[in-house]
Amino acid sequence: MNVSECRHMNCVQLFMLLNSRTGKNAKDFVERKLLIRLKLFFVLFALLVIIIFYEVSLDHINASTSIGAIMLGMLLGSLFVRRKRIFWEEETSRVIGRMDRIGIFLLVIYIGFVILRHFVLEYWIPAKLLIGFSFSITAGAMLGRLLSIRSQIRQILKEKNII
Repeated sequence: MNVSECRHMNCVQLFMLLNSRTGKNAKDFVERKLLIRLKLFFVLFALLVIIIFYEVSLDHINASTSIGAIMLGMLLGSLFVRRKRIFWEEETSRVIGRMDRIGIFLLVIYIGFVILRHFVLEYWIPAKLLIGFSFSITAGAMLGRLLSIRSQIRQILKEKNII
């Protein structure tokens, strides 16, 4: 792949591997909002990883603790991806994501956890470690959500013989 092809390649195609083997452009079959959400999760995850590396380099958090927190965050992120119901819409012939009642309930719980996380965790984790730990959990949650949504989209596109 030369540089000009790489510039024109969409980041979702490059990083999310939604490329089609059948010659169809897979991103054309995914709702634009869903693609933007995937891009946003990826960019936030990348920024958080940079911050985590910085925290590890300052010895505010151990690499092993950070990896453990990322894994815990991935578990939380994959659980909270349930907020979105991702399915194939026949009218538009696209994969779309919609929030249902259970999803709204989970969103409220998730927002509550994000807001209260520092208050809950500060009793067990020292202040220096808390920042790196919080960023690690958040990065893991972003990665978990990203991978779960990606996997659901790929499964639907495979069922429709698009990829």
